[in-house]
Amino acid sequence: PAFKSGLNAQQTKPVPLESTSGGSSAVTETQISLTFTNPFSDVNGMIRYYTVIVSKDPSADSSSSTLPSWADVQADSSIKVYQTLGQCKNFFSSDSTCGKGNGKRRRRAVNSLDSRTFVIGDETSCESETFCNGPLFADTEYYVKLRGFTASGEFKDTAYSEKIRTAQGSSSNAALIGGVVAVVLVLIVIAVVVGLVMVRRRRRPKRATKHEGPKANWEQSTMCKFSRPVKLADFPAHVRKMSADSDLKYAEEYEDLKEVGRDQPCLAAEFPPNRPKNRFTNILPYDHSRVKLLPTDDEEGSDYINANYMPGFNSKREYIATQGPLPATRDDFWRMLWEQSSRNIVMLTRCQEKGREKSDHYWPSDSDPKFYGDLQVVILNETHMPDWTVTEFKVSLGEQSRNVRHFHYRVWPDFGVPKDITSLIRFERMVRERLVREGGPIICHCSAGVGRSGTFIVLDHLLQMIREKDEVDIFSIVYKLRKERVLMVQTEQQYKFLHECLLCVLEGKEDDTTYANVGQINVGFDDDEGINVVEVP
Repeated sequence: PAFKSGLNAQQTKPVPLESTSGGSSAVTETQISLTFTNPFSDVNGMIRYYTVIVSKDPSADSSSSTLPSWADVQADSSIKVYQTLGQCKNFFSSDSTCGKGNGKRRRRAVNSLDSRTFVIGDETSCESETFCNGPLFADTEYYVKLRGFTASGEFKDTAYSEKIRTAQGSSSNAALIGGVVAVVLVLIVIAVVVGLVMVRRRRRPKRATKHEGPKANWEQSTMCKFSRPVKLADFPAHVRKMSADSDLKYAEEYEDLKEVGRDQPCLAAEFPPNRPKNRFTNILPYDHSRVKLLPTDDEEGSDYINANYMPGFNSKREYIATQGPLPATRDDFWRMLWEQSSRNIVMLTRCQEKGREKSDHYWPSDSDPKFYGDLQVVILNETHMPDWTVTEFKVSLGEQSRNVRHFHYRVWPDFGVPKDITSLIRFERMVRERLVREGGPIICHCSAGVGRSGTFIVLDHLLQMIREKDEVDIFSIVYKLRKERVLMVQTEQQYKFLHECLLCVLEGKEDDTTYANVGQINVGFDDDEGINVVEVP
């Protein structure tokens, strides 16, 4: 989209109202009323729909065509920018109900359809909405802008409004005073109790005990629940300790990860129209971190794909972990890539393994262009190496085209982990070196999108981390991934493999092709993509 002739970005800012038509304040504790004047021109295609973007930080990244929702912000305070509407086609119509704003136009003598008043924070019930214009936080600074989309999915934003601060809650001062008083009283009580305990302990004779008992063990476990850092200088000794007694420490740490994140809802994945889109019945994306497609008209579940945003070393949404596309979801896969502005795909499975489909062959088989939904994909070139293939695609929607790079690691065995540790390390180095830098998250998939994908994401994170820090925390990285998607790093064997990869790098053996993970290909181990996994018939 283009702006109307004569307009520059600064002239497109939404304007806060001084007061609403009823005479009440245009800025309350939970709402902001603004006038939006339609700045968009149809010169590059008719504007099909709009959304309103709200941000606490105007420098926060809002380049993705689909942004987090209001619900995402409530669940994760680190998210600074979100969109209030899905696809609002009649934003500038007098009868618009998008976002349950008041829908009233700002009355003008000429061209009254070119502007309207919209209330940010006007919706109070958001349980069933993908995108929701939910209430704002009190006493908080916000910036607002309008985004227009053409039919091809291209979009343009107005400039952000000036900074707008919501009103302070009427009970804020009283609550603050009450809170301070409460804290002081609690501190006094704690001090008295601690003093009494110390006095009694001094008077009580000491008793020798062999063990501190289960409570002490539980407290120690709680203290190290989330983070277990290891200095790089101590890492070789740490690996030896973890490997002692038949890998006892690996087993204990991995056991502590098993239930992480498992209590989080997956309602969208369980919605009946979406169930056939899941390759496995129990590998489902958590609602709070799932990737949401732009919904299509009158199609239930059209915003759904089995994929989650994943944190990395550089950002909280550095990757998208997803399942290997099914024949019925390959179009959605490409739609996700386009909407998220992703330019890189990392594939860690072969399409067929042991006679079973692990992933659809979702890209063209030859140089002829092929359509996936509205997107055209054509192969520009391919580079074949012994362990991987790099393919350059040109992906087009209408007149716009983007180059996408596909990194396919072909030698991860049906069972276990790669035999040659250095092979996967070299693959990660190559991917990191050849990434298309601009664009959205790296899309990473295997079959279920949790085992091999999780292992690669953690390895990529670690190899960036050790360039800047003097310690690593593999446990914490896996823990955080499992809060975003179920079963990331799916087996204890993969967890151990990550330690061995890092040790290989720290010892300077990553170029030593004899540094093999001997014995790791073992049919006694479960298939990393099949543990407790039931395929959809």
